[in-house]
Amino acid sequence: MEEPDFRGDVIMDSIYRWLLFAGAFFSLNAQAKYIPTSESSCSTIDLRAEFPMKTRNQKDISWCYAHAAADLLQFTYRIPDQISAADIAINYAESDVSKVITFFKRILSSSARAAPPETGFIKKAIKKTIPEGYCPESLLPSEEWIRVDMATGEKKKVEILEAILESYNIQKKIKNGTYPSAESLEAFYEFPRISRDQFFEILKNTKKGGMLLQIRNQACSGERRPYPKVNTQFSFSFSGRHVFQKINNALSSHLPVGIDFFSGIFDNYDHFKRKIDDLHTVLFFGRKFDPNTHECVYLMKNSYGEECSRYDSKIKCESGYLWFPEKQFYRALTSIVVPSSP
Repeated sequence: MEEPDFRGDVIMDSIYRWLLFAGAFFSLNAQAKYIPTSESSCSTIDLRAEFPMKTRNQKDISWCYAHAAADLLQFTYRIPDQISAADIAINYAESDVSKVITFFKRILSSSARAAPPETGFIKKAIKKTIPEGYCPESLLPSEEWIRVDMATGEKKKVEILEAILESYNIQKKIKNGTYPSAESLEAFYEFPRISRDQFFEILKNTKKGGMLLQIRNQACSGERRPYPKVNTQFSFSFSGRHVFQKINNALSSHLPVGIDFFSGIFDNYDHFKRKIDDLHTVLFFGRKFDPNTHECVYLMKNSYGEECSRYDSKIKCESGYLWFPEKQFYRALTSIVVPSSP
């Protein structure tokens, strides 16, 4: 399958990651000075028991920030519907920051990875999505899309990145006349609010860079729902001396915390490297005190699905939720996003 030359994500990735990397560099210099959490401040909290949430799987697309943002918003506002992370990510790509960076990327780069824009800021994503309201995951899936084979009528699930890339290729064939009508398509992607004919019209009448936005708009049309009118604040800060105090204040208020960190710790628990390409976003979803190590340990809600075999054997994994000791995780931590109690 021929892939589109989709530009705009590389500089966005670089600026975002270098900012976090720089913040991590300065904060990690003060590693020995961070304030450990005392046993009295580490009462057992497990938000899974309060508001069960499905473990997400971002698949091969780097929308970790959008998955974390969707889960953080769903929990904070106690929304019964799972919020579409794809909706948040596609919306984020339309932000002014993303568009400006995309413009300069097109000027400065002669080639780009063939993929939709990926990396982003969790706080920026939250700020942009709240005024518009949320789209349920059932209407715009974030993990897999349904591909319909026109010859056989067979429907199968396709991982989202592969589905997006094939949709770009279908669009190109529509534009060059290979597929002159919806009936001539070899396959299309079906959503609850997007039929075959609507899918064809979206691809026919939009430019390559606007296709995902139009799919998003149609998939959520008439079903976008407002967030509760509560004055919740989401504050960003780099890791540093008081970082665990901020994390624990939120957890003590029974709210999860957005976490940016170096994901190399997943593969090599003791000797991971702090690489820009390994920056990852998740939620802290609980804590407890370990009497053996006399240390607070934190529960991470990751977005790699429920499989545990992919992690270093030293990491305790519970169906995609991971436990990390405070001191060990501080070495990987770069920044946090903390919600205030609504």
